[in-house]
Amino acid sequence: MNKQLFVLLFLFGYVSVSNATDKKSDSTAKEKFKPSIQVGGFFQLQGVVTQDRPINPALDANRQWSRQVQIWRARFMLGATLSKNTSLFMQTELPAPIGAVSSTGTKTMQSVSPILLDAQIEHSFNKYVSLIAGMQLVGINRNGLQSPVSLMGLEFGWYQYPYNLFQNQPLQNNFGRDIGVNTRGFLFNDRLEWRAGVFRGRGVDPYSPFRTVFRLNYNFLEREKGLYYTGTTLGKQKLFSVGGGLDQQGSYSAVALDSFLDLPIGTTTSLTWQGSYMHLTGGNSTAATSFTGLIPSQSILFTELGFYSSKLKLQPYAKFETQQMNITNTQYQLNPQTASYGLPAIGSTSDRATFNKLASNTRFGGGINYFANDFNFHLKLQYEQIFYGRYNSLGQAETRSGGEVKLQLTFFMFQ
Repeated sequence: MNKQLFVLLFLFGYVSVSNATDKKSDSTAKEKFKPSIQVGGFFQLQGVVTQDRPINPALDANRQWSRQVQIWRARFMLGATLSKNTSLFMQTELPAPIGAVSSTGTKTMQSVSPILLDAQIEHSFNKYVSLIAGMQLVGINRNGLQSPVSLMGLEFGWYQYPYNLFQNQPLQNNFGRDIGVNTRGFLFNDRLEWRAGVFRGRGVDPYSPFRTVFRLNYNFLEREKGLYYTGTTLGKQKLFSVGGGLDQQGSYSAVALDSFLDLPIGTTTSLTWQGSYMHLTGGNSTAATSFTGLIPSQSILFTELGFYSSKLKLQPYAKFETQQMNITNTQYQLNPQTASYGLPAIGSTSDRATFNKLASNTRFGGGINYFANDFNFHLKLQYEQIFYGRYNSLGQAETRSGGEVKLQLTFFMFQ
């Protein structure tokens, strides 16, 4: 029996025992229950102006700014309370932005059809154990598990889903979602939240091992009980948390540490800060089913800081994130990206250093948010400087950058 299946059986066993211990107390509460339904929508329209980031240095003198206007998100949301302790949540999403124009002039309009994004059932056995089954968001750090509605920055950190955003990437996810069973609960007066799940992950064949995900989060001030974390409370709560997680399948592993602070300052101002660190590796196995040639060892750092004025309804913020590669010798020999960089198949220490510089990325910038009606209607303006690797005119690896401006309008309702 592989260890992922053992973990799955352990979780179901633990749930069953916990349910049995609460059965007596549950039987005494004979309240009449009425099922209910919630419906809603999440719509984002944005304009994007992006400076060219040429790989060829000869094109530097002719850099231009591309212009896009697109529907970024358009979700239909459905929630249902099926029993006193059981709920259902489903939502759809666009597989690609509507209105985006490609480099060949093709405009994405009528061909975009909604896809199923989330489809999950949650059952709470007691405050110690809940079970969530179906297609759901998978992550090990706070930013990757936040609701996009309450993000402080205009979007998630760019490198929070580096290999599990789309189904053609190594972990074969769909917008960070995977299919499986997740469990969560609270201990120590509801301050410590634990999560443990088993998911399909990457399927090379039907015998591929499962993906296991674990996370702990401790709240020092007010408690957070929602399945998705908040990105900012706009001064309505006092939060300080520290968390960490582990994601593992086969030779692939990722560990994360994060912290979040959201505090009122005076009567009309509040501060929001978060930071996270992740280390990912595809391992060093030479097996054909391993992640070694797909995910180089790397470190990802993300942080953002903002201040909100309830009087002005404005929130300026700054953010920084970086993805730094540190590929091993075995990973280098199996990584197909080395050929696209023109590097030799068997690389030296200097070749690996060249790969690391070319494949690493950094972004920093900031913006300002206007919350006209809290999270139901808001406008965000953001500027970022994006750094990337390339070869210079002498054939040496270098880091260059280009700017990007985004203006995003959001409507949200779920009731």
